[in-house]
Amino acid sequence: MKILDIALKDILRSLRNYFFLGFGLGVPVLMGVIFYFAFGGLASEDGFEIARVDVLIVNLDEPLAEYDGFSAGKMLADFLQSEELAGLLAATEADSAADARAAVDNQEAGVAVIIPAGLSAAAFDPQGKAEVEIYHDPTLTIGPGIVTSIVTQFMDTLVGSKIAAGVAYDQLTAQGATADTLVLQNVAMQYGEWSAALAESQGANALLDIRSPAGREEEEGNLALEMVGGVMTGMMVFYAFYTGAASAMGILQEEQDGTLPRLLTTPTPSSAILGGKLIAVFALVIVQVIVLMAFSSLIFKTEWGAPGPLAMAVVGLVVLAASFGIFVMSWLKDTKQAGVVIGGVMTVLGMVGISSVFTANVPGAAGGLTEILPLFVPQGWAMRAWRLAIEGGAVGDVLLPFGVMLVLGAAFFAVGVLKFKKRFV
Repeated sequence: MKILDIALKDILRSLRNYFFLGFGLGVPVLMGVIFYFAFGGLASEDGFEIARVDVLIVNLDEPLAEYDGFSAGKMLADFLQSEELAGLLAATEADSAADARAAVDNQEAGVAVIIPAGLSAAAFDPQGKAEVEIYHDPTLTIGPGIVTSIVTQFMDTLVGSKIAAGVAYDQLTAQGATADTLVLQNVAMQYGEWSAALAESQGANALLDIRSPAGREEEEGNLALEMVGGVMTGMMVFYAFYTGAASAMGILQEEQDGTLPRLLTTPTPSSAILGGKLIAVFALVIVQVIVLMAFSSLIFKTEWGAPGPLAMAVVGLVVLAASFGIFVMSWLKDTKQAGVVIGGVMTVLGMVGISSVFTANVPGAAGGLTEILPLFVPQGWAMRAWRLAIEGGAVGDVLLPFGVMLVLGAAFFAVGVLKFKKRFV
C-alpha cells in the first residue's frame, strides 16, 4: 500500500537523521547516564544504589573522669562505625589529623572527620566551644553531604543535651538541691533519647534510624528507584513531545524543499501521502518511548508498574505527543518558525508539564499549585498517567489521565489534519 510505503520511507529517513538519533535518543540517554553517575551508584541485581563513603575518623577528644569517663568523641566515632550506618559509611580510625587529611588529598578516602580535643569538656561547660572538622575531597558532593548531615545531627543532639543539663542544674540549685554529676548525666542522656525519638517520628532523622541494616537498605533502594524512575519518566515525556513536533516538521521541510508539492502531482492520492507521513510521526514516538524504557529498565532496573496501567500510559503518551506535534506544525509557515517553536515554546511547556518530578518530595506540594499547574499543558497529563502507573496505580487510577490524553490527542489530530489538508489538497 502506498500509505505504508510512504510511512516506512519517512521512518527510515528519520532513523538515519542525526537530529533524531542525537536529540531524540542520545540526549535523554546521556542525561540518564549523567544523573546515574552523579549518585556514584552502579547497577546491581537490586537496582540503583548509592556507593558507600570511605570515612577516616580522628578522635582527639579526652574522656571526663569526673563524669564516669564520659567521652562525646568516642560516642561520635562509635556511631559513625556502627552497624546502623554500615550501608552508607565505611568508617575506620586514623592516628592523626595530618594522616587523615593526607589520605583524603591522595584520594585514599573521601571524607575525614576530625574530632577535637575538649569536645566532651565543652559539652558540660556552659561557655565551652568545640568544632568537629569535616575534611573532604572537593570533587565529591553526595558523600560529604551525608557525613555532614550525620555529624550535624549528632552535634545538635549533644548541644541540646548540654542545654538541658544546664537548665536542670539551674533549677535544682535554685531549689537548694544538690546537682551532682550523675543527675546531670542522666538528664543529658534522657534528652538525647527523646531527641532521637522525636526526629525519627517526624521523618527528619532518616540517616540516624535504628532499624535493621537490611530493612533500611531496602527502603533506601526503593526510594532511589522511585527517584530515578521519576526522572527518567520526566525525560521520556519531555522528549517524546519534542520528537512528535520535530517529526511533523518534516512535512514543512519537504514543502520548503519542493519535494512534497512534486509528490502531490503524482497519481498517489493526497490523503495517502499525508496519512503516511502522519503514521511516521506516531511510529517515531513509539520507537523513542520503547528505547528509553528499555534503557531505564536495563541500567536502573526501573519498575514501570502493572501491564494494564503501563499500556495505558504508553498509548496515551504516543497519541498525545504525536498529535500535539502535528497540531503545532500545522499552524506554522516554514521550518524557521518551527525551530523557534520547538526550541522555545515546547521547552517551556515541557518544563511546566514535568515540574512535578522536581516537587514530588517538597513538603506541602501534594495537592497544591505544583500538582495543578502541570495539568494546564498536555505534558502534565502524560506525566500524571506515568507517575500513577509507576507508583503501582490500578487501571482505574490511570483511567482519568488516559481518557484526557485520548480526547486531547483526538482534538489535536483532527485540527492538525484538517489544516494540513486545506494546505496541500
